[in-house]
Amino acid sequence: MSNKFTRSGYWLLAVAAALVAPGRALAQQPKPVAPGALATFATRAQAQGLTAADVSNSLVTDSYTDANGLTHTYLQQRVNGLVVFNATGAVHTNAAGKVVLTTQAFVAGAAAKAAPPAPALSPEQAVVATSVALGLPRPVGLRTLVDARVADGLTFNNGGISAENIPVQLLYEAVDGQLVLVWSVAIATLDEQHYWNAHVDAQTGRLVSKTDYVVSEATTFRQHTTAAVARQQRALAYNLAALPAPAPAPLGVTAARSLTVVPVPYENPAVHPREVVPLSVANPLYSPYGWQVAEGKAPSGFFADSYSLLSSGKYLTRGNNVAAYDDYGNTASTSPNLASPTSSPDGTSALNFDFPFDQTLGARNANNLAAGITNLFYWSNMLHDVLMAHGFDEASGNYQYKNITGQGLGNDFLRAESQDGSGRNNANFLPTPDGVSGRMQMYLFDNVPANALTVTGASAVAGTYQFAAVAFGPTLTKKPLAGKLVLVNDGVSADNGDHGCATPFVNASDVSGNVAFIQRGGCPQLTGLNPRANNQFAPKVKRAQANGASAVIVFDSLATTNLVSFGGTDTVGIRIPAIFISGADGFKLRAAIRAGATLNVSAALGPDIDGSFDNGVVSHEFGHGVSTRLTGGPANPGCLPGTTGNQIGGEGWSDFFSLWMTTHAGDIGSTPRYVATYDNSQSFSVGPGFRNQPYTTDITKNTYTYAQLGTATGKYSETHDVGEVWCTVLWDLNWQFIYKYGYNADFFSATGGNNKLLKLVLDGCKLQVCNPGFLDSRDALLRADTLTNGAANADLIWAVFARRGMGYSAKQGDKSGSGVPQVTGIVQAFDVSPTAKAITLATRNGVVSGSALEAFPNPAQDRLTVRTQLGSAAPMEVTLLNLLGQAVLPAATVPAAQMQQAGYELRTGSLAPGLYVVRVRTSGGTYTTKVTIER
Repeated sequence: MSNKFTRSGYWLLAVAAALVAPGRALAQQPKPVAPGALATFATRAQAQGLTAADVSNSLVTDSYTDANGLTHTYLQQRVNGLVVFNATGAVHTNAAGKVVLTTQAFVAGAAAKAAPPAPALSPEQAVVATSVALGLPRPVGLRTLVDARVADGLTFNNGGISAENIPVQLLYEAVDGQLVLVWSVAIATLDEQHYWNAHVDAQTGRLVSKTDYVVSEATTFRQHTTAAVARQQRALAYNLAALPAPAPAPLGVTAARSLTVVPVPYENPAVHPREVVPLSVANPLYSPYGWQVAEGKAPSGFFADSYSLLSSGKYLTRGNNVAAYDDYGNTASTSPNLASPTSSPDGTSALNFDFPFDQTLGARNANNLAAGITNLFYWSNMLHDVLMAHGFDEASGNYQYKNITGQGLGNDFLRAESQDGSGRNNANFLPTPDGVSGRMQMYLFDNVPANALTVTGASAVAGTYQFAAVAFGPTLTKKPLAGKLVLVNDGVSADNGDHGCATPFVNASDVSGNVAFIQRGGCPQLTGLNPRANNQFAPKVKRAQANGASAVIVFDSLATTNLVSFGGTDTVGIRIPAIFISGADGFKLRAAIRAGATLNVSAALGPDIDGSFDNGVVSHEFGHGVSTRLTGGPANPGCLPGTTGNQIGGEGWSDFFSLWMTTHAGDIGSTPRYVATYDNSQSFSVGPGFRNQPYTTDITKNTYTYAQLGTATGKYSETHDVGEVWCTVLWDLNWQFIYKYGYNADFFSATGGNNKLLKLVLDGCKLQVCNPGFLDSRDALLRADTLTNGAANADLIWAVFARRGMGYSAKQGDKSGSGVPQVTGIVQAFDVSPTAKAITLATRNGVVSGSALEAFPNPAQDRLTVRTQLGSAAPMEVTLLNLLGQAVLPAATVPAAQMQQAGYELRTGSLAPGLYVVRVRTSGGTYTTKVTIER
């Protein structure tokens, strides 16, 4: 077999097997378990209510000793010889072998709760049942590739429905207090958008649960942004503007052994011009053999492994840590572009990776493509080195072709795929266990400000409008969008049927051969139709296609919205192009058509934006690979599943890594920060990126507290939204560490508050439980600080978490039967531990704040919360004044403790819009701040 086939086949099989059964292959490796550690774990577990039988057959999935001298051993519960899903544990010992922490989420009395280990469905039938449950075609030609005991797992071929071979394992899952016998089946969808690990009942075949291991936005970035903006009633608070054009010419430098990139810590080429960076920037402690295979730093034969594709082109963007390459034309991993030497930039024997970049020429321009891949290669390597310096090393499962220390497993360099062809307007990461390459997919983004929809006809609406392309069907470059614009009439939906909810259209003859004009949504009220599926963009386009339309334009159903773009893949046989325009523009054109105007349209795409230049997003995606390998051990990437909602997932940590890597000397915590502004064609300093609120220590601009989580209207339950709240408290903590210890621009140093906090975050991930909730992760940070810093920062950590409602008395809420935190039952609290010293948080220069008066949200509408960290020997008086100094609401007397914790809420719904002053009188003085009331 060729190296190409062998390597590809190995990767697919290894990923599939490891994701279904964490630790299955790795459990046979020798583990450095401290003597007596397992016995101590068992003793403590029994004291917590488990029986000896519950812990006697535990499987050690991983164990390693980190740079702090701590040995982390991770366990999995087994009953009747079968793994219990999400029933995990850990025992952590110090350098002296003393157990310093044990955690467990085992099922008590498991043997009595477990169904008999005799399935009614065969493994083949389980694959079929899973395909039906996931809405996929049934497998064809299914055959066994790897036969084994069902407890260990067996592997089938892809059956024509998966991008990878399909592993199947028999195990137990906790459901309603019982252990149900399930088949665990992993299927990687052919479009590479999902890697499902589904559990079907081994007796009936019904779907019990499913987890997507591909970590990505639940929607495209722009959908997420628009939903967020709408929730905050600020849909018009920003304007998309064309990105500043980077310098179109090469830098004129042809330096050997160099890369031209946007260097750390700058976020994108609109913020900072590209620079020539020598390959010697690789840190010799963490990449002693360099970043690139031909640098000559590695021993002879280092890259000569028969499975290696790194040496297939010596002068490419490939090395021990990262292989970066173009994957535009390849949407299935069964034939990865990594096998092709032409898919990566060629630096020639001089190793000169200096390529000109001109945005106006489009992302697929050869030089632009090479420049983007080079940037992705540089940033992925920098992330490797920086995070290794702070604890994500070989022993804990980092990404490397060969591990130099002999600790951990190698053969898992990062596969960084630039301009991946499997989607648009997004990015994702497939976490893998140690020993299997992780995969980062960076996509192209619509350059919306440069997209031009030209409308001719009625003079009142004639002109040029912005639009967003879609991620399915033919592109406009392959099939142009042009013709007469016809408003559809489906005969059943509201607004005279213009939602396109049913077929045939009443005006099918008018639509035929023309561009169908359809309003978003509007279909849930139709009897017998699936609201979620029927409102999706693709089915609407398919119905227009069935009515003979040559193309489709969908406009938003809210007349005040900005542009969004839609994801999804062509699963319905769409053969016509489609685009999306804003509600404001759509309703304007619709009114003209209804008034009798004849409109003709044509669409022209602007040059795509290459996601490989958005260094914040690259850092975010890389971060998923870090948090998943550190939480629960490098053998078990399932401890932070990608789209299992109602928990932190990896999103909070990934946003934190993104912000941390792009922080500069001189920055301050109160300055709003955003994620993915470059990808979203937005200003770095204006945003809003793709999060609901900016990241800032200013609580008037980022109002999140723990109570933001929940299922009520306006509360967060989606994984990315929940993670945003988690990142907010980490970002607050980062700045308090900087104010305490200073900022160090040397990201490899152990000094500086930024570096100290990053290390603490990584150490906390190693100690936290699988599927952690916010308070689990808070406690892991506190424990990490105790073990490595002697609890030097405990008071500060408590103060930061208490400020955001995650204090000592807070309640984490319910967990599902499988041990996954939910957002129901959460109770926030603003107190600190009884053993912690109450402190006042610092401001920019480390000066203790004497006037920390906060009023939020600002602008406010019906309600305004006033809160302060000020002390007072007497209750505080809170008054809202107009600019003449007159009280517009009755003064309130509020206990100091309440003002410092929950604050006081003013009802402002009766006030006229305008500027007001909040006045707070304490025993130590009077303080004011200005607020705006709007309608």
